[in-house]
Amino acid sequence: MLTLDIPGRKKIILRNILLDLNGTLATDGTIPENTLHLLKEVGDILRVYILTADTLKSVAQLQKQGLKKEIKVLAGDNVAMAKGQFLEGLGNEGVIAVGNGTNDIEMLKKADIGIAVLGREGCSVQALRHADLLVKNIDDALQMVLRPQRIVAGLRS
Repeated sequence: MLTLDIPGRKKIILRNILLDLNGTLATDGTIPENTLHLLKEVGDILRVYILTADTLKSVAQLQKQGLKKEIKVLAGDNVAMAKGQFLEGLGNEGVIAVGNGTNDIEMLKKADIGIAVLGREGCSVQALRHADLLVKNIDDALQMVLRPQRIVAGLRS
């Protein structure tokens, strides 16, 4: 759990983090070791959910490499809606969402805090418009959870 007291906003108690897999957490289907280490640290603070349509069919390989977080493969024609519904199923509060694509818009909009990642695979302009913060890579997003004063500094009035 992580409590944020952001001047100009209501107090936020975060319990969950939703992470898009491809393009956000992984580049070309691979998660770097340093990111896996940060993900483990974040998992000590928040419940971690990795959401994906598994476009690159990388989930099985990542699990073999030791990724122990809860991965939800979302099927269907509207993955953006499925991500938003997953967030709603968590209660719509206490969630930080991290993504880079158009299919991340619903979770970025509905989360208490939405972080867009401008990584090697780019960031959808639509995703950026619905995020609260923009970071240059996933490690920066995970570091914000570990150093929450960065979130406060970026969002205070």
